[in-house]
Amino acid sequence: MTIQMAAEFLAGPYERQGGRAAVPELRSRFGLSAADAIEAIRIAQAIRLARAT
Repeated sequence: MTIQMAAEFLAGPYERQGGRAAVPELRSRFGLSAADAIEAIRIAQAIRLARAT
């Protein structure tokens, strides 16, 4: 559930805090592990691709 929320956050129009990379941003914002953050990035990319078509 949290991974999906993080993915939707990344797929939407958001601004990173202080120019942080996505993994540290997701870890601090959603409390994800590094592996979960990477999974959220993968899902967010799929969401962006689906929206583009």
